[in-house]
Amino acid sequence: GARNGAWQDAPAVMRNQSWPAVTKTGSMMFSAGMMFAAVGGLYSGVSCATESVRGKTDFWNGVYGGLAAGQVVGIRGRSLGLGVGAGVAFAAASAAADAAGYKVRGEGGFDDGATPPRIYFPYKN
Repeated sequence: GARNGAWQDAPAVMRNQSWPAVTKTGSMMFSAGMMFAAVGGLYSGVSCATESVRGKTDFWNGVYGGLAAGQVVGIRGRSLGLGVGAGVAFAAASAAADAAGYKVRGEGGFDDGATPPRIYFPYKN
C-alpha cells in the first residue's frame, strides 16, 4: 500500500504536495486491513459455526473455514479461480496447523541464557 501510494502520486510530491500521497497510502492501508479482517472473521465464523452444527471438533471445521475465507479474496479480486485457489490454500494451511497439533512453532529459541523464554498458551481440546 505504501509503495503504490507513493509512486502513483509522485508528480504531486515532486511539486512539494505530500498530502495526496499520504491520503492514498492511508486508504490502501485501510483497504488491506479490512481485507484481513474480512478473511479472519469469515474463517473463524465458519469454523465455529461448522463445529456447532456438526458437534465435532476436528480438522474439517478449519478446512471449511479456510474454503469460505478464500472466497473473500476471490470476491475482492473479481475472480472465481482466485477465490478457489485462495480457499484451497487457506484450507491446506488450517489442516496443516491442525495436523501439527496446533503447534505452528518450532522448539527453537535462544540458548544464550540471557533471553527469557516465551510463554506459549496451547489450545485445549
